[in-house]
Amino acid sequence: MIESLVMPENLPKPSPILIRVKKIFLSTESRLTQMSRRRLILVVLALALGFVLLGVVFGVIIAPYAPTETPELNSSVADHNEPVVSYTGLVKSLKEPKDGASYVLELESGKQYLLKSLAIDVSFFKGASVTAEGILVETSDGNGEILFVNKIKIK
Repeated sequence: MIESLVMPENLPKPSPILIRVKKIFLSTESRLTQMSRRRLILVVLALALGFVLLGVVFGVIIAPYAPTETPELNSSVADHNEPVVSYTGLVKSLKEPKDGASYVLELESGKQYLLKSLAIDVSFFKGASVTAEGILVETSDGNGEILFVNKIKIK
């Protein structure tokens, strides 16, 4: 009974596409092994240069990098005693919540602000580059600042 399972008539038929890919691979391998070392190095360098040029075309010409600017503050939301501030950075989660905040906004300079909001689910923005606008207050221990977010935009 086990012998009938491994008989050639029970084996699946190879795909015509896989057969064609195998032929192309074998012919390419034979060509590469027949090339001189110098010519093989030139082919590899030409391929590397081609990939670099593709990267330049796709990365620079098609989608150039343009840093975003922090939008102007909307002072209409602010209390007269507490000014509205706006910061752009990356939202990261804290290992332990601090002063009721589980997330922090880390600026390019490395400065961090705890994020809290009653109206916005800050966890949605975890790992995203955002511009957060709100009121800034000191933490209970005075060693940091909490940004009470009233508006947040993904960059």
